[in-house]
Amino acid sequence: MILSTLSPYFQDDLVRLRRFLEKPSLWENEINAVIQSYVTDTSTDEAIGAVQKARRLIQIFLCGLENNSDLRERLASAPLSNWADFQEPPAPRDTQDRLADMLYVVESSEEVPLLEIGDQARYIGARLFERCVRDTPRFDVYVDDGNFLSVLLEATDARGVEALAAYTLEMRMPITTRIMVYQNLPERAVLSGPDDKQKLLRTLLKPYRDRARSHAVRWILTSVPTRRDAAVDGIAYEAYTDLYFKMCDQPWDAIKEAQYRLIEKLNATKVLRFTNSDGTDLTMNIDGFTFCNSTIARNIPGSEVFSAPSIDSTNGVIVAKGRFAAKGDNGHIMENLTLKFENGYLKEALAETGQEHLDHAIDTDEGSRRIGEIGIGTNPYLKQHVASILLSEKIGGSFHVALGDAYTMTDYMGDPVRVDNGNRSLLHWDITTMLYGKAGMIYADGTLIMQNGIFTAAELDVLNRGWAALPFDERPPVWQKLYPSKE
Repeated sequence: MILSTLSPYFQDDLVRLRRFLEKPSLWENEINAVIQSYVTDTSTDEAIGAVQKARRLIQIFLCGLENNSDLRERLASAPLSNWADFQEPPAPRDTQDRLADMLYVVESSEEVPLLEIGDQARYIGARLFERCVRDTPRFDVYVDDGNFLSVLLEATDARGVEALAAYTLEMRMPITTRIMVYQNLPERAVLSGPDDKQKLLRTLLKPYRDRARSHAVRWILTSVPTRRDAAVDGIAYEAYTDLYFKMCDQPWDAIKEAQYRLIEKLNATKVLRFTNSDGTDLTMNIDGFTFCNSTIARNIPGSEVFSAPSIDSTNGVIVAKGRFAAKGDNGHIMENLTLKFENGYLKEALAETGQEHLDHAIDTDEGSRRIGEIGIGTNPYLKQHVASILLSEKIGGSFHVALGDAYTMTDYMGDPVRVDNGNRSLLHWDITTMLYGKAGMIYADGTLIMQNGIFTAAELDVLNRGWAALPFDERPPVWQKLYPSKE
């Protein structure tokens, strides 16, 4: 494939790179090499690597740092996440192909997809790129590059941050579809950039974030476990990978129907209460809010139902045992959280370890101490706490609150919804609390709907047992072997 013929995004890269050659810089050799990659027939793998290199050069020049020798030396020694170093999980290629098929949600050539690819997605990302080449004349790819951005932000000033934001908005606002395949806890060293410049950049990118959170951009996300996830959660890496792919392979049609039955009950509820044996006892008012039925249209693996509480109604305490990593905090681990709420406000937040990381998250802004989302996890295959935010919020027999930003969409997969309680923040961090195995209860207006992490209604049994709740003949062969009983 020849990059410069695939998409206007890559043609724009080429125009910028050629313009950069018109003035002296420290990067002339690198620019020439990338230009050659853009106009030469290359493999998919080489093409994605070339785009990552091109975007680094573009951002350096946008910040006016093309002749900054200190930056060049810093980048040469920094632990950058290069596409050539990315890995794939220890799973058969046909299993990864099936996941790539689930993630590829582009429905027409009119869409403008963005692929966001992290470590562990070397194979899946390449397959998605090839699908875009085949199906759509306009698409873009972003290779996860947090350490490069941290080094760049350290070197630039506020004007450089503003230039980066303007460039990003120019590239991202036309996007209609995001396909995000990220790793969870990073295996490589993570650099922490300057907090003030990171916050400025996030603030300047708010128009795109608002557009995405309103669901004007259709998106789908998965987070592939890493060896560090396995180490943190005390699970063998191969077993963790197997758990992840089995979570992705559940009876989604039956789960979706059962979740509609659960949502009918929740939408008629005014007061929701959660308790568990660790000391959790939390109440909130959800009167007037409605729940979203989330299976695998937005997150893989699914599933959950989620909405929001009235912004000033949450009272009580959450005792969330386990290890946690705040979104956007470079994988720093906290352990065993206690969160105390009074009239919707987080009055006290304690961590047995990692208190400084907890404080950093909840002090993001005024809205980060209020709840923007309440969710109930329903994936029947995961019944233990894990650090991964994407996986833990789906645990069957759990609930989660998101500190920070509320969703603003009024339609979820064709269903009208009300999920916006007005809370606004740069943070949106889902914190999961176990109910299963913790004598966990959910009460809807005083009526028990979950006991010890198990839904009490027979019509919700598939949320408790997954494929085992379906007739034997309806289970795929692999699940017939895992659940051989015909009862």
